[in-house]
Amino acid sequence: MGPGDFVPPMLAVTAPAPFSRPGWWFETKWDGYRAIISAGPQFRIYSRRGHDLLRWYPALAEARAHVPEDVVLDAELVAWVDGRPDFAALQQRRAPHYLLMVFDCLYAGGRWLMHEPLEHRLRVLHDRVKTTGLVVVSDGVAEEGEAYWKAIRDLELEGVMAKRLDSGYFPGRRSPVWQKFLALRIEWLWVVAAQQAQDGTWYWHVADRTGTRFNGVGKVHAPAAWYPPSGPGGPEQMLKPFTVEVEYRERTREGHLRHARVRQWPQERAGGILTEDSTPGPHPVSGCGDHPHRGG
Repeated sequence: MGPGDFVPPMLAVTAPAPFSRPGWWFETKWDGYRAIISAGPQFRIYSRRGHDLLRWYPALAEARAHVPEDVVLDAELVAWVDGRPDFAALQQRRAPHYLLMVFDCLYAGGRWLMHEPLEHRLRVLHDRVKTTGLVVVSDGVAEEGEAYWKAIRDLELEGVMAKRLDSGYFPGRRSPVWQKFLALRIEWLWVVAAQQAQDGTWYWHVADRTGTRFNGVGKVHAPAAWYPPSGPGGPEQMLKPFTVEVEYRERTREGHLRHARVRQWPQERAGGILTEDSTPGPHPVSGCGDHPHRGG
């Protein structure tokens, strides 16, 4: 394997809470698609699953002039709109600008660096690659993860990646030596209807309320032991509206929630049957699993 070949990117686990810790590096988690940049005999940019991002985003070919020869870099492709990332514009391939946020160097100087500690790979990265054109060398801080997370949250960016400075790079693996904490948003919303999936699980349709009007914003998993007031029946049922607290990553331009889950709900107002083992907790929204191209 050499430059030009696809390297499956290393992935992170989700941290239960932001933390600060000696020996750890904290950097911005960009809201985009993972990008493995390989400058070998041919210049290639691979998605997380090994697809050709240059075919989907021809403008990325400009990066060739800003990436040194004979390197393999790990990065995140983001759409840059009005001074910040815009994931919807990235999906629709209509952004005025794209940036490659580079955060790791996997190959340089004629050898693979994946067995080297992150601290060494970062030194090589900053020595070999400079921020220029659409290539940006992403930076971070050591040890002070909680303060960094608060700054990222205040900027309304996606979250923080925490990485052990003595860790190697494990292609295609999700490892606890890389952890992520997301800057999620929290709101109380109205549950107005329920829908049963083919596997028997229930989803709540949640909405904003303006006066007497409800505006649907998405759906989330209902608690595992919840059933509608009439008991298991039709696959779709209207409910007497009640409120739940929902956490989510962001809203789309249309106002819909992304990566939403129930945070807590008042059981006495939950509009149906809740058994005693239905304790409050996170329930992932349908379809919010790992995107085939998104960073990990």
